[in-house]
Amino acid sequence: MAAQSRVLARVAASGIYLLSGLPRELQRAARLRARSEGTTLRAVLRQGLREYAAGTWTPRPDAAPPEPR
Repeated sequence: MAAQSRVLARVAASGIYLLSGLPRELQRAARLRARSEGTTLRAVLRQGLREYAAGTWTPRPDAAPPEPR
């Protein structure tokens, strides 16, 4: 377990991190799209959380996830 923590700490220090419970490919696709649009995955997640907290966006639990491009 300690080795895994060290790896995650090194990766997190670089600004690249994995979100627990989300497939790596989904995170990679989102990061690539954000970069292509001139933003960061952090900014995308922050905006989504703001909208969710404000009640202006509600995820649809029955919606299928989008297919990777």
